[in-house]
Amino acid sequence: HSAMPRLSLVWPNPFNPSTTIAYEVPAAGQVRLQVFDLRGRLVRTLVDDFVDAGHHEARWNGRDDDGRELPSAVYHSRLQAGGQVARGMMTLVR
Repeated sequence: HSAMPRLSLVWPNPFNPSTTIAYEVPAAGQVRLQVFDLRGRLVRTLVDDFVDAGHHEARWNGRDDDGRELPSAVYHSRLQAGGQVARGMMTLVR
């Protein structure tokens, strides 16, 4: 049983215009942190890189991968690391 990656905190939440997503990874390796809308569509990839074990933070400005402002809504974050997945939620208020 391997240690799980963890989404530890999103602040502020709800947010406008941006939020910080804090996460922990138990071992160095490839990490992907993505944001999805409620329909399950990928709207933004925040991290897709090799990272060291430990605490990390990523900022999200409420925009999609093309730079467009997204509407007020609840969004899901998905952290993939070490073959494990952690999920979180955040609310964007325009």
